Amino acid sequence: MAATPLPSFSQLRAFVALCDNQHFGEAAASLGVSQPSLSQAIHTLERRVGGELVERTTRKVLVTPLGESLLPFAREAVLAAESFSQAAANEGASLVGTIRLGMIPTLAPYLAPVVLDGLSELLPELRVELREMTTGDILTLLEQGRLDAAVLAIDVDMQRAAAIPMFDEPLVVLVPADHPWAGRTDLRTNELDAQNLLLLDESNCLRQETLAICQHYGSHPPVAVAATLTTVVQMVAHGSGVTVVPEGALRMLGDSATYAVARFRQEGGTTPSRRIGLVHRISTSRTEEFEALARVLTDLVREAGLPLREVPGSEHRDAGPEREDRAG
Repeated sequence: MAATPLPSFSQLRAFVALCDNQHFGEAAASLGVSQPSLSQAIHTLERRVGGELVERTTRKVLVTPLGESLLPFAREAVLAAESFSQAAANEGASLVGTIRLGMIPTLAPYLAPVVLDGLSELLPELRVELREMTTGDILTLLEQGRLDAAVLAIDVDMQRAAAIPMFDEPLVVLVPADHPWAGRTDLRTNELDAQNLLLLDESNCLRQETLAICQHYGSHPPVAVAATLTTVVQMVAHGSGVTVVPEGALRMLGDSATYAVARFRQEGGTTPSRRIGLVHRISTSRTEEFEALARVLTDLVREAGLPLREVPGSEHRDAGPEREDRAG
């Protein structure tokens, strides 16, 4: 029995792009090829596998069951080929070239400037393409190979991604300026139950972190009121309720006479926080590079004076030659 010819890289890349875009024109544009060339690559691949991979409709493309079963293998092959090309171009050097980095919206406003300014100074050969998006979108684009890594709160379910813990960021409560809690440092988590607690919408991970603090609902169930932290803060300032924010976000908010901060007391030796980490695909060959990047980013956050707590065990990790050179 004759062996089945292997598909070409261009055929696999066309198939992956078509599945991701679900539109021939958009997929062709993303690859920089003509639509007829893309269609021909798909037809050739379908003949090679002996079945229809996509169903063509008047509005969009639907992936067939056969296509769904073969897509993960095609994606891995494409990502591996792209990693090979990038490694060859960089000649094995670490933290050079371009990295497509995602960052969640409740972190980006105050962390992105620190990251972009710090990396441009410390690693001038590394070009960062930063994209702000929700955790769900980040994990989808990571799986599709459209992001290389991301900085996010890692206490979420990740299937095809791995997380490198960086630091724990304390959570605090934002209240109206005239609220009885203003300035408190001994707040118990169960006291939130009796408050009108304002949340971000379901697409935002800070919502889940807040709900984790509130282990049960009191007389005022939490309400999802906005898609951005800025809007929720404005609602707090106008007396609509209280909300939980990362302590680092206070730097972004600045001084205001319209709101105040309450902090949690230690319970079990710690206070509520979220764990921030660098996330990447499990299948990547750049794990060591991303581990080095996570160390660099953590050092930048620490040097910027943003609030953080060390992840247990991380204080013993080497800072890496990049940080040692800079310190010297």
